[in-house]
Amino acid sequence: MRRSVNLALSAGVAVACGLAAVAATSVIGPSAPSADPAVVAAATTAAAAPTTAPVRPALCDAKRPPARDPFPFNKDAASRDRLLDFIDLLGNGETFTGGAGSFGPLDAAGLAALFEGRWLDPDDRQNAAPSAWDIFQFVCAHPGAFAQGYAVSPDRDDYRVSLETVWAPQIDEPLRAAALEFCVDADAVETSDHLECFWD
Repeated sequence: MRRSVNLALSAGVAVACGLAAVAATSVIGPSAPSADPAVVAAATTAAAAPTTAPVRPALCDAKRPPARDPFPFNKDAASRDRLLDFIDLLGNGETFTGGAGSFGPLDAAGLAALFEGRWLDPDDRQNAAPSAWDIFQFVCAHPGAFAQGYAVSPDRDDYRVSLETVWAPQIDEPLRAAALEFCVDADAVETSDHLECFWD
C-alpha cells in the first residue's frame, strides 16, 4: 500500500542545498499544496504507509536534551540513510550519492531513532522553523502527523539532518487548530483537506 505525499520545497532551497539525485518512485498524488506557487514549489511523491497504528516512543515523554555545541553527530551515514525514505525530486530514478537528499514522512518513532542515533540535533532549525525537538513533540502529540526534511552527506562540513515540513494526510479541527498555532511562522501552510507546513 502506498500513500501519496506532498513535499513542499522552494527552488532556492533545492539549489542552495545542492540536491543530489535520490532514490524513490514518483507518482501523481491526489492534491498539491495550495500555497502560493511563487513561495513554494511542490513535489508530489509516494511513500510507504505504515501497516500498523503509530507507536509512541518513550522519547516523546523525555525531557528536552541539553544543548550541545558542537553537536557530536554520528558519522555513520549509511545507517542513517537506511532510516530515511529518500525522494526522487529530479525524476531520474538515481540514487542519493552526495550533497543533500530530501526524505519523505517520518513518524515519531522514526524521529526518535534519528535522535537516539545522534543523527539529528534536537536544537537544529531550518532557518525560522521550530527546533527539531519541537517538531518531534508536535508529531508525538498528533498521531498521524509526520515530519519531512533533508539529509546532508558526510563529505560536507554541514553534515546533518534538518526538518522543514510537518505533514498529515488527513486533518480534523483539533489538528487544524494546533497546526495554525504551531505553524504561525511557516512560509507555506495548508490546512484545507490535509496538513502541510513548510519552512524555507
